[in-house]
Amino acid sequence: MLPEIFSFRSSLLFAIAAAFTFAACSGETETVPAEDQAAQEQTYEVRGFFVEVDDAGQIITILHEEIPEVMRSMQMRMILENAADAENLERGDMVSFTMVRIGNSWYVRNVQPLPEDTELEIADELKERARI
Repeated sequence: MLPEIFSFRSSLLFAIAAAFTFAACSGETETVPAEDQAAQEQTYEVRGFFVEVDDAGQIITILHEEIPEVMRSMQMRMILENAADAENLERGDMVSFTMVRIGNSWYVRNVQPLPEDTELEIADELKERARI
């Protein structure tokens, strides 16, 4: 009797998992033409501290200033559109960049170093957490 119960429970759990997977994946995928995608972009000119870039040069981490009416100052990992933008940066370098939002994804483009005498409005505790 025990194998029958185990088999029934296993089958039931599999059926439930399959139903959730199907429900989650059943939405249609929409391809957005490039010109429509550009129209959906929201861009923000932002300043912050460079923290790091991943080994593949695709994800950049920046501790940025507040973006009024968008988000508070925080450390974020974002997609780096051009790996060359971060090639010569070292942890703690001050940078300006364009933060781009398309849907729920955030991208970074046009990373530029800032002069050493630039003063950023970022709380000390955030800088300490980021080891800046």
